[in-house]
Amino acid sequence: MGKSFSLDFQVRDYELDQYGVVNNAVYLNYLEHTRHEFMLSIGVGPAALAASGQALTLAGINIRFRAPLRSQDRFQVELSISRLSGVRVELHQRILRLGELILEAWVEALFLNERGRPMRVPAAHRDGLRAYLADPEKSEGNIKRQSKGGSRAVRN
Repeated sequence: MGKSFSLDFQVRDYELDQYGVVNNAVYLNYLEHTRHEFMLSIGVGPAALAASGQALTLAGINIRFRAPLRSQDRFQVELSISRLSGVRVELHQRILRLGELILEAWVEALFLNERGRPMRVPAAHRDGLRAYLADPEKSEGNIKRQSKGGSRAVRN
């Protein structure tokens, strides 16, 4: 079982909407900031990627809101890698307030080459990402494929 990365936050009043709760769009900022800090922590800085002509981009995000955050709430954003494949990194993020689930998000990210085309996850970053893999069976080297005799682990 991998580990999760987390950051602590506190709601600022300017992030509230007219109903006194955090505006839905602000949650995307919390999630993005956590992904940014996570990538820096494993040695994947946006400046270095850009200098090499590569990029890391979101292909999709799905969010499930469970409860609102309000003024001055202290909360934590957690991140783990749910799947790591050749070109795709799937992340699972959660926002928690004192253990209460506020939001859950599923994020798909891709590394892009100099031409803006999807590329394999760079080997230099793979180990850092793998350390946060929630289920090691969902990494590129252990993708299960269906055969006549059932599923088996296949090394790519």
